[in-house]
Amino acid sequence: MDGTPQAMRHLFAQERHAVLATAHAAHDGWPFASLVPYAELADGDAVVLLADIAEHTANLRADGRATLFVADPDARERPQAGARIALMVQAEQPTGADADAIAAVYAQRFPRAAGFAAAHGFGFWRLRVDRVRWIAGFGAAGFWTREQWAAGIG
Repeated sequence: MDGTPQAMRHLFAQERHAVLATAHAAHDGWPFASLVPYAELADGDAVVLLADIAEHTANLRADGRATLFVADPDARERPQAGARIALMVQAEQPTGADADAIAAVYAQRFPRAAGFAAAHGFGFWRLRVDRVRWIAGFGAAGFWTREQWAAGIG
């Protein structure tokens, strides 16, 4: 995989699950990571549906900074040679029309999640990309701004 924004955005678009890393609110900010399904929004941001009682939800409420990490599943035998991206994000709970639009995108990708979304105790979070650390394999890596990441929309 090349290291272009388009190639990295393709990896992000094709995957369905990522590792969400947050600063643990109850344990002095120690990194805390968990696996989450996500959907991609048109502007390159991600949306996740989280339970109100989940550890990562409490963490995001205390500090909205997080990282969403996606790795190329075809590189399982040699993961460090494969492409991967770490989206450094600011998490926020959408309201109004933004919340409705986000729910629609998520439901399109995960139709069975509609029941969870409608249930009390679950909420959507927009993961607004601030910058992206990308690695396309050995010797090909860098950081992109939000604008560079969005330029990969094709």
